[in-house]
Amino acid sequence: INNMLTTGMVPALYEKDEKDGICNSVRKEVKEAGIFDTNENCWNFFINKARNNLHVVLAMSPSGDTLRRRCRNFPGLVSAAVIDWFFPWPKDALEKVAEFFLAEEKLEDTHRQGVL
Repeated sequence: INNMLTTGMVPALYEKDEKDGICNSVRKEVKEAGIFDTNENCWNFFINKARNNLHVVLAMSPSGDTLRRRCRNFPGLVSAAVIDWFFPWPKDALEKVAEFFLAEEKLEDTHRQGVL
């Protein structure tokens, strides 16, 4: 995850034939962007496209030393990510959100009560 966040790629993730296939799949887009379609340009285009569309959700508990240690060992978690802190919600707030999103769903009352 650190490599994906900081460089947009994971080293040695793809074999050469897979990399060639990826380059061929973006070649048309590369040409349309006005870029000369060398394999290196196609690969860089793909990496930039992947980086721009990458969304990762990672959940960790902030208690204890684990989060601090991971942030120290994997600097991309701090420099290339947004950290959102979510505090516990009251039970009635969780129920209201569930009721709102399940209002249009066709559920039997017995199932609805079990879900809520």
